[in-house]
Amino acid sequence: CFGFFLLSTMTLAVVQSFSVSILKAMHGISFEAATLTLTAYMLSGAVGMFIGGFIAAKVANSDRVVAMAMAAGALLLALCGIGVLGATATMVVLSITGFAVGIGGPSRDMMIKKATPKGATGRVYGLVYSGLDTGFAISPVVFGVFMDHGWYGATLLGAALVLLLSVIAALGVGQRTTRASA
Repeated sequence: CFGFFLLSTMTLAVVQSFSVSILKAMHGISFEAATLTLTAYMLSGAVGMFIGGFIAAKVANSDRVVAMAMAAGALLLALCGIGVLGATATMVVLSITGFAVGIGGPSRDMMIKKATPKGATGRVYGLVYSGLDTGFAISPVVFGVFMDHGWYGATLLGAALVLLLSVIAALGVGQRTTRASA
C-alpha cells in the first residue's frame, strides 16, 4: 500500500508542480491556458472520483479497477509527453487524464480497506498516507532535474512510467489481500 501511494502521488505531484511550465515550453500556450488545463485536470479528477464511487460500490475487485484507471491515466499522460498532439489536444488529453485517475480513487480506498487487518486500521493508514507525503516530497526533486535540463516531454513520460508502476503495486496489494483472506 505504501508503494502504491508513493508512486501514484509522485505522478500527481508532477502534474501539479510542472504541467503549467511543461505546457508553456512544449506548446507555447499562455500561462492562463496552462493553468486552466491544470484546473480542468483537477476538476475532471473530482468528476472521475464521483463516478468511481458508483463503480467501487459495484465491483468487488477494487485492485483491478485501480489498475485499469491508473493504466489509462498513464497511457494518456504518455500521449501528452511524446509531443505528437497539438497544444489543444494535449490540453484536452491532460484534462481527461485527471478523469481516468479519479475513477480509481474510491476503489483505491476500498483496496486499502480490504488489505487492512482487523485492529490495524490506524497503523495501516499511517503507513499508507506517509507514502503519499513521501511521493509529494521526492517527486519534485527527481523530476525537477528533468525540468532543469529542459526535458519536458521526458518529465511527463517519467510520470506516466511511475503511474504504470503504481498499477503493479495495486495488483500486488490485491493479490496479497486475496491470499490472506483465502
